[in-house]
Amino acid sequence: MQMEDEQSLITGSSILSYQTCHRQAWLTIRRFAPEQENPWILIGRYIHQTSYRDRGEKEIQLPGAKIDLIWKDGTVRIVGEIKKSSRSFQGATMQLLFYLKLLHDRGIVCSGQILIPHEKRIVPIEWTEANQEMLGSTLDALRKLADLGTPPKPKWIGSCSKCGFSNLCWS
Repeated sequence: MQMEDEQSLITGSSILSYQTCHRQAWLTIRRFAPEQENPWILIGRYIHQTSYRDRGEKEIQLPGAKIDLIWKDGTVRIVGEIKKSSRSFQGATMQLLFYLKLLHDRGIVCSGQILIPHEKRIVPIEWTEANQEMLGSTLDALRKLADLGTPPKPKWIGSCSKCGFSNLCWS
């Protein structure tokens, strides 16, 4: 089943999910929502709401994206992705690259930063050729995943105990 409108199907959230769990990514692509009262989701939401309040504009909406933060530093526009920890660093990197691509496709050149306030870390991410290729490979894999008629079978990994979708896998 080929989905027609990729922008409505592949999102920053599905890219983030794909790095952790293909089943979670499949559910995200299909617009299943994680359990909103999951304590880990609530903690992430709190960190997002209370961090970097006076640094630019928050929650910019684009098709397939909800950018956490964007601001200008001199002549450079910076897109910030706020995370509660560096544990899902690869996923955060791919998610941020996806946002940089969406903006680049609209003629807006930006740099990116992964912001991890509780670790006091800021990791710069640039829209390089190597990063573009890495994102392209992930997008290709997500398109293949989206074409599956049923989700991948659940496979227990360490993050399952904190996942907002665990009731769709282990109940």
